[in-house]
Amino acid sequence: MHSSFFKLAALALLAAPGFAAPATAPHFEVLFSGPLAIGDLNVVSGPLGQRLNAPVLSGSLSDPAGNLVATIVPGTTADHGIIASDGTFYSDAKITLQWTADDKFAYIHALGVGEAGVHDLTYVYLETDSATWGSLNSRFLIADLTFGGVNDDPIFTVFDVL
Repeated sequence: MHSSFFKLAALALLAAPGFAAPATAPHFEVLFSGPLAIGDLNVVSGPLGQRLNAPVLSGSLSDPAGNLVATIVPGTTADHGIIASDGTFYSDAKITLQWTADDKFAYIHALGVGEAGVHDLTYVYLETDSATWGSLNSRFLIADLTFGGVNDDPIFTVFDVL
């Protein structure tokens, strides 16, 4: 008797995901974006591929209305990603921002994947003690870094997932 009950329960558990509603597609909202000035690159070959060091010299980030919200703190920001043998770029960037609203700082760690010097998409972990921007500490954020022309600074855009 118990055997039949357990078989029926197991069958119900296996079938349940088939009846679940599909997840809704995420929606994104631009929080801020702006150009980043990148310094001279250097590459170190290693066992995982080529380690790229790309210092970020400066940058300013604005909200969608064009209001300046933060600046990159010079000398504190770089990407130390890996370019794999197949050309895939695994970014690993650390960024320090200073908010214009209250002069507080933010630490950003961005990890993602893309093509070096072209485009990459990252998950963003953000820490700040800013009263204005502190709600971002517990948010799931993503960022996009897109390079334009040869002499153009790349555009860094941070999105909130709604």
